[in-house]
Amino acid sequence: MTMDVPHEDKMSEAIRIIDAATARGVVLRLLGGIAIRVHCEMVNFCERDYSDIDLVGLSRQRNEIAEVFEEVGYAPDVRFNALYGTKRLIFDHPVGEHIDVFLDHFAMEHDLDFSERLQIEKYTLPLSDLLLTKLQIHNINEKDIRDSITILKDCDIGKEDKPAIINMDYIAEKCSEEWGLFEAILENCDRILEHVEDYILTEEERERISGRVTELKKRLLVHPKTLKWKLRARVGKHLKWYELVEGQEGKS
Repeated sequence: MTMDVPHEDKMSEAIRIIDAATARGVVLRLLGGIAIRVHCEMVNFCERDYSDIDLVGLSRQRNEIAEVFEEVGYAPDVRFNALYGTKRLIFDHPVGEHIDVFLDHFAMEHDLDFSERLQIEKYTLPLSDLLLTKLQIHNINEKDIRDSITILKDCDIGKEDKPAIINMDYIAEKCSEEWGLFEAILENCDRILEHVEDYILTEEERERISGRVTELKKRLLVHPKTLKWKLRARVGKHLKWYELVEGQEGKS
């Protein structure tokens, strides 16, 4: 096992690990704030403190993922990985870096399956999925609003899954399958519209962000809904429509 010292910059360290994995045929992609930082055009707007590095990998490569981390100087959290390793792995570096690897799914307030979404971007989840991970949060906070604004401000809109593109049709399709996710995204779109004036942005940037949020809401509303969605919509908010996430505070 090598004992490489992590980069002080978490983004550089994440890229180092992903490059090492790719060289071995192992698929790992970034999510969270660091992933959004990769796509950020105005560093002074999106740069902030990041609690740790979050990655997504494939459950069928669980053993290979562990080998990659051993080779780049990380130790597994043996107890956690033994208990929860079919869904999530944790690795730590002796000098302090902490890494979560979600396998196939990112299950927080809502369960998002990324197992077929890891080959679109070189280092991160697709922008559509990064935006979903932020807008699905029930108690969205300032850093998640800022991350969402960064994506909407700096990246292009499209109708296909391509690098550096927000595929709003994909987001609308995911929300047409789950009523709770639909409600979460709509609510947080409204929160972005409420708070966009709080940030130091040009008028052109504010109009771009507001226009894209409004367009996303429109697509969510008009996209055909599944029978599952319609049945759950009848119940509405009389039943909890999201999972309570323990210890989410401080996540990236």
